[in-house]
Amino acid sequence: MLSRPRSAGRQAGFTIVEALVAIGVLAILASLAAPSFETTLVTFRVRVAAEGLVSGLQLARAEALRRNQPVRFTLTDGRGNWSVATVSPVSTIQEAKGTSAAGVTIAANASQTNVVFLPTGLVDTAAPRIEDINLTTRVPGVNSLRVQVHGGGLVQMCDPAATGSDSRKC
Repeated sequence: MLSRPRSAGRQAGFTIVEALVAIGVLAILASLAAPSFETTLVTFRVRVAAEGLVSGLQLARAEALRRNQPVRFTLTDGRGNWSVATVSPVSTIQEAKGTSAAGVTIAANASQTNVVFLPTGLVDTAAPRIEDINLTTRVPGVNSLRVQVHGGGLVQMCDPAATGSDSRKC
């Protein structure tokens, strides 16, 4: 019978003790990084909620231009839910659920819940309207964001904490 020759020296691989030590070190490092993961996730939720609102406002403006009639954007609650509809006759164009806004508080200025875009793309400034939508959270280290709606129809997302010449400044 043929037998395999034995190789001289040590065999390659890990021992169970070495593997357990490596797993233990990785577990310690992961537990140290976990708090920063929470901050990152909440920052992401705030940004996604703000981008969803900007998208809805831009949709309302685009539909007003396309349909050549006034279109209303309505913030339906403080969780990021919104709808876009024509003013007269009332016809819903799109609704969105702000599911990404868990842990994020969304509040418009002076409790206004809607803004109307005219067929020219401008904002109807004759009626009370949304000018600022503030997105905040209770998690320390997470910046708030603000969505601004200007009379000329410009919709912009900015950071109220930004200072100086920062392009994100409100």
